[in-house]
Amino acid sequence: MGLSFNEAYKIWRNRARHCSAESLISAALLTLHEPAADAMEDLKRAPWNVLLLVKWVCQDRSIDNVRHPVTRDEFDQLRQALWDLPDVVDLSIGETLPFRLFLRQRLHQQLEFQRRFIVGFVREAALLSVENAEHPLKKLFEDKTGLTLCQFLDLSYAVAAEILHGTKSITLAWFERFGDTWGAHTVERFLANISRTLPELRAFCRALPDANEKVVSEYFAFTVLSRYPFLRVGDQFHCWHPAVFFRGMEGFVHSVLSEANSDYIEPFSRLFERHVVAEAQSIGVPLFGESILAEWLPKDTEVPDGLLAYGRCNIFIESKAGIFSESVMTVGHSTMFAHKTKALLKGAMQGWSAATGLHANAKAPPEIAAADINYLLIVTNKELNAGRGTSVASMYPDGKFAPPNEAAKRLLPLEHIYVISIADFERLLAAVRAGDLDLPTFLGDCVTQDSDSQTMVFSLHQHLDRLGIARRSSALVQDAADSTYARLEALVQRHQNP
Repeated sequence: MGLSFNEAYKIWRNRARHCSAESLISAALLTLHEPAADAMEDLKRAPWNVLLLVKWVCQDRSIDNVRHPVTRDEFDQLRQALWDLPDVVDLSIGETLPFRLFLRQRLHQQLEFQRRFIVGFVREAALLSVENAEHPLKKLFEDKTGLTLCQFLDLSYAVAAEILHGTKSITLAWFERFGDTWGAHTVERFLANISRTLPELRAFCRALPDANEKVVSEYFAFTVLSRYPFLRVGDQFHCWHPAVFFRGMEGFVHSVLSEANSDYIEPFSRLFERHVVAEAQSIGVPLFGESILAEWLPKDTEVPDGLLAYGRCNIFIESKAGIFSESVMTVGHSTMFAHKTKALLKGAMQGWSAATGLHANAKAPPEIAAADINYLLIVTNKELNAGRGTSVASMYPDGKFAPPNEAAKRLLPLEHIYVISIADFERLLAAVRAGDLDLPTFLGDCVTQDSDSQTMVFSLHQHLDRLGIARRSSALVQDAADSTYARLEALVQRHQNP
């Protein structure tokens, strides 16, 4: 396999250039809209490859003047060529990948297309919506989108309901009911934020950093079309794929605001930390916050956001909000992965320093200092598919994700560290509040299950699935979803009974 990924791409691109861009994109849309018997049949068709085809066709400037419409056979051959890329190209980048990193990279697209649509898609909007009108992130969102968070939630929720019912294309006339409530200009602004005409889509794709030189990670990335999940053709809005829409709406607030980089992530991190701590407090177990932990430990010790005290068991909680771009999910090199997930190592170090410091320091309450079982939950604003500490360590260069000393290794072993998304964290604590789980018992069971190759799982949410734990969200998220639903229901009632 002597071809580089970029060379293989050029061969594919030159084949695609025999056909017009318009016909290729129309064929892609028709293919994505073909009925499937079930989700598994849809998955077997590898929709991510069709969406990558769309992106590459849009990025190619030399295809613009081609007029030959693609035939079905030609289109299928182009799809097959994409599928066969791993057979003709070395998809590694000069390093033998750790198995976990290899598996994570290869499964990423499938997992994203399999993830269910849940009300958690409103989470980031809900976090901002409870802030006062002058909050900088709230104002930034409105400035960049021309929408209030309430307008975005209502309109995206309504479209989501339509997509869940199997609708693949929506007309402008369908949105007229919202024009009565929000005004036609608001509807147009919303549509401008979630859709692109073909010329606009080309401009968007051509402005991406990878428009010219192709890199291996692109083959495994979730489609960039999630930023604009609809193709606009006249007054018709064609959804590329339900998963593209759901992932796009789930990350919409983040995508819009992350363009501001530190001006976004720093204030958002504070909101996110506050939410994570509030969730931990909600289960009725003594929670000691960062400031109290700092008082118990030597000066300048880095500590987690909180500690849930269960008598002989301490559970540390640390929130880590970051930009976490798509490249984090598709990276194929352990050193690069370590660089892109420095926040995870920092979180682990905070846990290790707190566990050892509390054990050795007389200022901590005796039951906390004497605790012989410690856990650390690192809660991220995005699903990173990182798993537990041993999995993270296996994806880092040897020895880079490791306890700093024997005391840290004994008090907080890698097996007792879990990286968990905010959605799974909310689900976990909702189960604790409902009395369905005892948190220390559950975490102990996870450690036991994950110590056996026959029962170990990829992510903590699979343990929740194993136990049949309901998919519930925080009160913040559920209240935002319920309020949105109530407003939409009232709107429908007005139209039915004018």
